[in-house]
Amino acid sequence: MEFNLVQLVLYVQTENRAGLARRLMLQGADFGDVCRAAVCRWPTRTCRLCSVRDDCSWYLVFAQELTVDPDALKRHQKPPLPFSFSFPLVDDDSQRHGLFECGLVVVGRAITCLDLLLEGFADLLAGDGETVRGELVRIAARDYQGMGLTLGEGCRVTRPENLVVLSVAGILESRPWGGTTLRVELLSPLKLIRAGRQLKSFEFSFFARSLLRRVSSMAYYYGQCQLDQNFRELSRQAEVIACGESSFHYGTIGEGAARLSGVLGHGRFNGDFSELIPFLVVGRYVNVGKGASFGFGCFDLSIE
Repeated sequence: MEFNLVQLVLYVQTENRAGLARRLMLQGADFGDVCRAAVCRWPTRTCRLCSVRDDCSWYLVFAQELTVDPDALKRHQKPPLPFSFSFPLVDDDSQRHGLFECGLVVVGRAITCLDLLLEGFADLLAGDGETVRGELVRIAARDYQGMGLTLGEGCRVTRPENLVVLSVAGILESRPWGGTTLRVELLSPLKLIRAGRQLKSFEFSFFARSLLRRVSSMAYYYGQCQLDQNFRELSRQAEVIACGESSFHYGTIGEGAARLSGVLGHGRFNGDFSELIPFLVVGRYVNVGKGASFGFGCFDLSIE
């Protein structure tokens, strides 16, 4: 598996960090419209009939155009959006005010559309009529060691030489991933859907298969990378992973209309992860499950 991504840190100033993080996660469906309003010269025109769509950054990122290859369509179906946000879920009232860090990962050929995504995010933060607002004050890019390099102030990239493009191979080589015990910690609510219903518990096999679909689809649609793994065998490997410790639970964060719900917690799992590790590691960057592009299903891994 070989494709590229960038990992940005977005520094946001606000008077209500917890409230803003929850609003942004719940308003993810509005992000495409906000980005389109920022760049489209013909907002009333249907995108599929637009003569400049092939050169349009909004169309590349948000159109989710299906492949014409029937075999690839059967395997990958509708492409995911080529980016993923992460937001700090702060509940401590003493930490409501001030600066907080949001994450943004952009995959493959969508990296050329950073200006669109950053401008749209700044507009979403400002949100006319919203009671909880924020201001994007600085942008940085993380390298393989997690160090942040300043890209610019506000929503403008003024130091493009500091943009670090990460490869999947480089990410896998940046730290050891060998081992038979894996710890999974959910950093935001996980929303996995099976048979039309949201799961209320954590199942490693279903979690892993969801990652297989998401990562392989991103690699194909945005990284021009056709994976040659045997996905049936990978699914079988996921099925035999044993749970050694589970502290997962279904819960909520926040109250009322701003409430986020999903599976939370952490757990340890034992087995052979050698073939699954590339998908699990990339999943740390792109999240998993419903709402993954807007901060749901964010998780961390550690090998023990």
